[in-house]
Amino acid sequence: MKKRLMALIVLLAIAHAALAVDAVSLLSGGITPASTDAAPQAAADDAVALYEPKADAEACTARGEELSRLLDDWNTLKADDAAKRFGVTAEDVTRRVVTLTELKNSYPGIINALGRKKQLDAGLAQQKSDASAPELNLTEKPPYRLRFYDVYINELDILSQQIDDMEEGLQRAARYVEATQKLIDEREAAWRLARDNAVREQTAANVWALQEAALLLESARAQNLASRLLRENSAAHLAASKLKYQRQSNVRNYIRDNIDLDEDSFAAQLAELNAYVKKLEASRPELLRQFKQAIDEAESAVLAWAATKDEAEKAVAALRRDMCFAERERCRYLLEHLQGMLIVHSARRRIWALRYDIARGSTDKSKITDILQELETESKTLDENLAGVQKDLLSLQNRHSAIQKQIYAAGIDSNVLAILRRHLTALQGSIDSCLAYITDLYGISAQERAFIEELQHAYKTVSVWDKAVIWWQKKGAKLLNTELWQSGGYAVRLREFLIALALIVLGTWAARRSIYMLVWLASRRSGMDEATRRYFCRLFFCAASIAIFLGALRIVGIPLTAFAFLGGALAIAFGFGTQNLFKNIVSGILLTLKRPFRIGNIIEVGGFTGTVSDIGVSSTVIRTFDEKEVVIPNSELLEKLLVNWGLSDLTQRRCVEVGVEYGTPPELVRETMLATLAPLQKDDLVLKAPEPWVEFAQFGDSALHFTLYFWINQRRIVGPRVESAVREAIVAAFNKAGIAFAYPHMDIDFPKYAPIQPGKTMDN
Repeated sequence: MKKRLMALIVLLAIAHAALAVDAVSLLSGGITPASTDAAPQAAADDAVALYEPKADAEACTARGEELSRLLDDWNTLKADDAAKRFGVTAEDVTRRVVTLTELKNSYPGIINALGRKKQLDAGLAQQKSDASAPELNLTEKPPYRLRFYDVYINELDILSQQIDDMEEGLQRAARYVEATQKLIDEREAAWRLARDNAVREQTAANVWALQEAALLLESARAQNLASRLLRENSAAHLAASKLKYQRQSNVRNYIRDNIDLDEDSFAAQLAELNAYVKKLEASRPELLRQFKQAIDEAESAVLAWAATKDEAEKAVAALRRDMCFAERERCRYLLEHLQGMLIVHSARRRIWALRYDIARGSTDKSKITDILQELETESKTLDENLAGVQKDLLSLQNRHSAIQKQIYAAGIDSNVLAILRRHLTALQGSIDSCLAYITDLYGISAQERAFIEELQHAYKTVSVWDKAVIWWQKKGAKLLNTELWQSGGYAVRLREFLIALALIVLGTWAARRSIYMLVWLASRRSGMDEATRRYFCRLFFCAASIAIFLGALRIVGIPLTAFAFLGGALAIAFGFGTQNLFKNIVSGILLTLKRPFRIGNIIEVGGFTGTVSDIGVSSTVIRTFDEKEVVIPNSELLEKLLVNWGLSDLTQRRCVEVGVEYGTPPELVRETMLATLAPLQKDDLVLKAPEPWVEFAQFGDSALHFTLYFWINQRRIVGPRVESAVREAIVAAFNKAGIAFAYPHMDIDFPKYAPIQPGKTMDN
């Protein structure tokens, strides 16, 4: 009987192994070293059967169960046995099991994502179809207290942060979809390469690689399907949250529009807040006492630790010292957070008052921008404090975890365990204090952001003109009160400077017009010339400008001491700079008295020749014949040689020189040249008196030189123009009279000699 039972067990084991080998053979494509004689393409097609994951829960479940059975069959074999059977290495077999395991585990994720998608789509559709008023679900009825409004704002802020996190999650899901799609492309290329290798050469290694590539491609497609479902779920969840936020925002606006504006109710709410603040302040003395006690205990623990010599006792003393430090830190956190909470509640009270005033319309709209700026600054400060507290909280939690590990360690002495528990309690107290403070910071930060939105909404209702007036009242006043400089205990601001500048500009304009009119009237009676009139106009204008400048400073209240910082530099610059200035001014006065030239005279000075166009206080302007204006300091007009073409008489002598060939009668030349002036004298271009005359200048190398002298009136005509007309007339007259102009030439005469005989030189 026992022998039959043993034989039955052996047969069952052999049958099970055979079935397992058959299943594994199916999984590996049925390719063994003995089956390599089959057709290559058929074997490759049988070896790989690509599976495309679908967004169907039943199909994913069936595929997952199939992979589970295959894995169970693989687990019945040893890696070495399977490697020998399929002609691969044991490492390849192990990698195949890992690939199947990862592939099997991906399908439950797809199934869960499909179920989640169904729920989210149903919830989103229900939210979109819900047309009920969300404010009807409020637990309280209007009018609403400010504390209730703050609580609702906090809830809405938490939802807003969740939406921000969802948007980041949606972006991560989108990036994951792109990564998995790229992975699919890579593995599809690897699968095609493995398939082509298996078709060209059907070996166990090539078919195994083809099957591995197919499984990896299926795994990539499953990951891509899961990532796409995750992205769709994230988008649906985000859309649902945004709809919820929109409805909650409408509720918030409804609460804000129905805030209790009764003065007595507002006063009662402030009284409740003040009572809570006083309660917090009343806890300060006890916290200070605990903090002082903790400091004393920490100092005693440090002294005890330093005095201990035994190593074991010193370790316990060190633990007690650290525990005292933690207790002292807890008290310090409580005090700091108490002060922070007082500031937070003070800010909450201020927001309540501002919101109450704005709702009642008792706040000046011009102050909205200032309030916004202050709130934005406070919000940044709160964010910085929040980041600091969160950093402290993280450090405390790490220390808390470390102490917990020590407590849970085995074999700890009871005294040490008590110290560690006190240490843990102190750390937990610090953590609770940080959490409470963070909650308050989050609350006031949310309230400030909500209030900023309310102020921005209120500011949009302000007209453009009122906004411009508000801007000018704030920015303009600040700009006008900008200090340009300060000296002698007095500051010069932009407002006073602009007023003084306007007075100076308008005053100088009015003074210029008035002085010009008065001097013109005086010149009509006294008969002063243009140059003198201009000189007095400029002299009186300089004096008036100085008086206007001093008067403008006095009117706006800027004393001269405000320019004291410029005193030294101005004195030095004034001394060097005005040296030549006064020299030229004095020269201008002398020129005005001596009057060596007038406006309109043609003068020559310093290598320049031109008409005087302006005589100034310190310089004179002449216009040259080529229309260039030259500014000459008055001192140079006195120090250098000055030629005036018309100081006492406007008559000017001009001359034209010609050269005729030898043999021309001089009388004919003289008469012809004088005859050319008759038409010009008739047109008053050339004066009849003094009488023109011709000079036989000299005998030249190639010509007889004659010079025609005549006189003109400078006021009527310019000399070079008359000279040009005279030359044209001379050319015409000479051509008519047959007089030839000479040109440079030389006559050479050769003497007559006897002819030179051949063979002889001139010396012979």
